[in-house]
Amino acid sequence: MVHELMRTLSVFPAVALAVVLAPLNSAAQDTLRMPPGNGGFDSAYVIDCTHMLTTRFYVSSKFNAMNMRDQDIRSNVEYRPNTRTNLGLGASYRALTLNIGIGFPFLNSDDSLRGKTRYFDGQANIYGRRWVINLFAQSYRGYYIDRLSYPGSAAQDSTYLRIMDDERLRPDMRQRNLGVSVMHIFGNKRFSYRAAFNQDAWQKRSAGSMLLGGNVVYQGLRADHSTIPVAVDSLFSPALRFRRIDQFEVGGLFGYAHTFVIAKHVFFSLSTSGGLGLAYSRSTTPSEEGDKLRDDWSLAVRTQARVAMGYNSARTYVGVQYVNEQSITNLTPGAQYAWNVGNYRLFITYRFKARVKPVDAAMRWFGQ
Repeated sequence: MVHELMRTLSVFPAVALAVVLAPLNSAAQDTLRMPPGNGGFDSAYVIDCTHMLTTRFYVSSKFNAMNMRDQDIRSNVEYRPNTRTNLGLGASYRALTLNIGIGFPFLNSDDSLRGKTRYFDGQANIYGRRWVINLFAQSYRGYYIDRLSYPGSAAQDSTYLRIMDDERLRPDMRQRNLGVSVMHIFGNKRFSYRAAFNQDAWQKRSAGSMLLGGNVVYQGLRADHSTIPVAVDSLFSPALRFRRIDQFEVGGLFGYAHTFVIAKHVFFSLSTSGGLGLAYSRSTTPSEEGDKLRDDWSLAVRTQARVAMGYNSARTYVGVQYVNEQSITNLTPGAQYAWNVGNYRLFITYRFKARVKPVDAAMRWFGQ
């Protein structure tokens, strides 16, 4: 996770320059005319900008991780794919948002250290006034060991060094994730998720809201042999030595979100939520007698976190965002399996007084 963050922040000087320049035209921006109805928001707190063409340049790094932890023996291994940092352009108008990003070689040159990953990662964070929806569909092939610890492990330990030389790269490991989570925003007249995370609104005063929702998720993992390195597999519970697992989860979520605003423009937004769910897991574990199937029902602990900070006005937005969603289940007492998904993003956004007539016509046709 730290690696992805540092690559994303490598372009921070450009963002910092934009932050310095943005306030220079803020006085003129404060007089922007509001759209009819202001999108249902209280105009003293939020200005709706969906009637404008919001254009953005962004830097994005998505991440995905799997963690197997034996809490009794205190052993832990974490796998990550070698994902790319992307530069992209995007636009929002009315209810539509389109972003296109490309990974450039000068931002992604660590294949020799972390291996190659082939992947499709579709993550959609949909921010409405009343609802926020997370959708993800992922397919990854090729992982590496990002963290490994066990009793007596150390960077100079011969077993540790052998694992990192021989088993760190796992090109055979592949994962598929599908999921959706939905949260209702109760204080939706004074608090806007879109202002902080979709850049098509302006939060002028501090406000927050309680959140309530739920999630449905599928996660599947395949490998040619056990996900636990051979040299230390005895230090992990048999429930964690699988080479295949399918997991289904459904649960509820409850949380709170708040945006703090200084002088109408500088903001810090924090949202946290969590809940319990029911998870069903079917795993395949290799053994001397052949593959063994295992079925487990367990409680799943799910957490979501969203953080954004930067500068916002009626025309300009410059900010940093972080979104993370994590699920933790105990396959057996003490045998913990966790995985998470999310992204880091840097945005420089400018809004134009422009009409996109084909979109306007489509919205009228749908009665919007």
